[in-house]
Amino acid sequence: MRRLLFLAWLGLSSALGAEAPTFTSPPTASKEGRGVKLAFAVSKPTDVEVAILDAKGRIVRHLAAGMLGGEAPPPAPLKPGLEQALLWDGRDDLGQPATGGPFRCRVRAGMGVKFGRLLGASPYTGIVDQMPYRAPVNGLAVDAAGNLYVKLHSSVGSHGNSGLWPWHVRKLDKAGNYLKTILPYPPSTEPAKASGFRLLDTPDGAFTPANENSLYPVFYVFGNELVNRLVDGCLVFVHSERRQLNFLKLDGSNALSTVAMWPPEAKVQCPRWLDIQVAFSPDGRTAYYSNIAGTAYDGKKPSDIHPDWPQGRIYRHDLAAGTPPERFHDLPLPNWEERQYWMPSAWDKKTAASGIAVDAQGNILVCDLVNQQVVELSPEGKKLSATIVPWPDRLMVHPRTGDLYVLSRKVSRGALPPAGLLKLAGRGEAARTVAQLPLEGSVGGAYALDASGETPVIWLAGHTEAGTKLLRIEDRGDKLEVTGDAFLNRDKAAVEFVGYLDVDSSASLGAGPEAELVYVTNTRGAVWRYNGETGEGGLLKLRAVDLAIGPAGLIYAWGTGSYAGPIARYTRDLDPAPLPATGKHTYGFLYGRAGRGCAVCGIDVDPHGRVFATWGTNDCHVQAYDADGNLIPAERKAATGEEGKKQEFPALITGVSGYGGSIRVDLRGNIYIVQAGLPKGYKPPPGYENDEAYRNAVGTILKFGPNGGERSKAAGAHAGAGGEPAEPAAGAVMGFSGVLAAYPDCGPISRWRCDGACACTKPRFDLDPFGRLYIPNAITFKVSVRDNAGNELARFGHYGNLDCQGPHSPEPKPDIPLGWPVAVGASDRHIYIGDCLNHRIVRADKTFAAEALCPLE
Repeated sequence: MRRLLFLAWLGLSSALGAEAPTFTSPPTASKEGRGVKLAFAVSKPTDVEVAILDAKGRIVRHLAAGMLGGEAPPPAPLKPGLEQALLWDGRDDLGQPATGGPFRCRVRAGMGVKFGRLLGASPYTGIVDQMPYRAPVNGLAVDAAGNLYVKLHSSVGSHGNSGLWPWHVRKLDKAGNYLKTILPYPPSTEPAKASGFRLLDTPDGAFTPANENSLYPVFYVFGNELVNRLVDGCLVFVHSERRQLNFLKLDGSNALSTVAMWPPEAKVQCPRWLDIQVAFSPDGRTAYYSNIAGTAYDGKKPSDIHPDWPQGRIYRHDLAAGTPPERFHDLPLPNWEERQYWMPSAWDKKTAASGIAVDAQGNILVCDLVNQQVVELSPEGKKLSATIVPWPDRLMVHPRTGDLYVLSRKVSRGALPPAGLLKLAGRGEAARTVAQLPLEGSVGGAYALDASGETPVIWLAGHTEAGTKLLRIEDRGDKLEVTGDAFLNRDKAAVEFVGYLDVDSSASLGAGPEAELVYVTNTRGAVWRYNGETGEGGLLKLRAVDLAIGPAGLIYAWGTGSYAGPIARYTRDLDPAPLPATGKHTYGFLYGRAGRGCAVCGIDVDPHGRVFATWGTNDCHVQAYDADGNLIPAERKAATGEEGKKQEFPALITGVSGYGGSIRVDLRGNIYIVQAGLPKGYKPPPGYENDEAYRNAVGTILKFGPNGGERSKAAGAHAGAGGEPAEPAAGAVMGFSGVLAAYPDCGPISRWRCDGACACTKPRFDLDPFGRLYIPNAITFKVSVRDNAGNELARFGHYGNLDCQGPHSPEPKPDIPLGWPVAVGASDRHIYIGDCLNHRIVRADKTFAAEALCPLE
């Protein structure tokens, strides 16, 4: 077995010196037998690559690449030392006589990277009010100048109710134009002002947040709901699960003040699915709470509700005094025996006292969903009025006119009914509805009122069949007029969510001899494609959870939009590409799982058109299909269940854990997969020695020969991040036999802090025809490039938020901004990194310290 190299984390510049390598002996070529001998020498330890080019400059043979003078010997055919002599046998990568001469040898040394461009990026992309298994939450707030703060995240498409979601807060002007990202903080933030972040102390001194979750890029946990106005210059987050209010100053200090809504000894009886509603007195010194009650999962009658935490109760919290909240008012509910009414449950996620607001005089207005009225209370708790409104769910009150803007939405244990926006003038019996506007989907789940101008503006957001919408509505007296609805998700070419990606590096698009196409999926069926040079592209009609690019740019899709389905083959023009042997473009059957959209363990295609895929959910195996669509025989068998029928299939690698993902095959047929965990004796990079996320969410790429391998039963099919099993088989690596090499430091792999140990987030590394690996690690915000022996050739990337867009952007640093790199695809010229935090692709351009061409006679 090949020696396993674990990086010493010295840093390439310090380990190899700052002076750039040069050729002490430029490449030369001489005839030797039926082949050509190539010789060259470099001035110092460095990486090199050797390629044979045809007359058009295209690579016909990836001859060699690796580190000379590194910790481990370079991969063959390179030899230890700075002087090299290699033999080219005149054949191409497929072993056929090379055509298209005359040929040249190209030798490059000293790989580096520089920022190239962004693909699929937009500051308007995201979802405002949606979380799995939760009612719509408010993600809008307005300041005194009318600026709008929008809390949103990528289209996560997950299960679970962890409360750990990748929220951004973006600031828009009063016309809805993007200004800046407030959260997550930019990397230029002074560490002392990074309130709510845990920063890691790394040797480079970069702004490096610690991860709080392995499923998504979560660096802070302030709460899932915003109060829809600023309080004392602060955005106020409501963290219902922790019973906290978090006040974030927007004056540049980022000062964070956390207030416990109740002390621990109160033992609040309120289920996770209820989002507490909060309103503040005009001076911000008093908070009022509603929608908090000890409700049952499937409530049937009033006695199902905890008697100490009844529904319909409003609480008053004197923030200045720092005392616990007190009962302020109980909404009178009908006698159950005389008139039965709807009962709260985990499906409707509502209680009798729903939305709450405070007017300029300090009067409290509460949405009573049982009696279907808005109740007005004085600051002393006296009932002042009751205004009949059908199904009042949320409300806003104009500070000058006192007009009410009520979102009316029926309570339902089924699909969420659409709401309507009502404008009411007056209170009680004198109130009248002067305008109304029907809404779609969950629009109105997020809401805010801009009363800074003469014409009131209501902002509403929510999900519709067309995606998340942000509506700007003007109150024109007797009419509520929608003046704009194309604020969010306005760029139809933008990526919604970065899941998996692959690169077609040989497309003919009129942009040079080898243009590049970058494919990215959101794991739920949507596929985007971009021209790597120009950035042009967008959403395709193709549906696939994952895909791989094969010979001639053929697209091999995992299914047709689900985690279970056939391999589907398409041309670059997206037309079906039938197999010559069958006349059909679909064949075989692949299987994964639901979770964070669809979670599948990877697919790859070799130059011969053979498809390799990791099949399964937790206990997986690697299987392969030949170019005719037939399963390739293997030494091992794996039992699988398809539509309830148990069958055995040939399996190249068995015992593969679903806590992993990604598969690549090299030109020799060797198979590479990612598995959770780190080999025994491996040490994390400096700054991550005690980081819980690194310990639990980082895995290792394992290399197997063409015949594959297996995990011993003693190791378990889904051993986690604990490294070696207690009783490994002789020579086993992380429980597997047949491992030729291990490449640690690939992530994230979800399981840690993701509600139910979801095996859903699976990184995607890449392998180029030289055998070099391109390894993402979202936990460290970096990409590592290594030769096949495990020597690190380049390591780049630092944390960056949405405003980090290159050297000429508002946040020009870091050089390569990576918010959460989860997937990598490489070509001869570029490295494309899928950034899940900022829902975009970052193109890093390869650079070389030295390059020389040599004609081959």
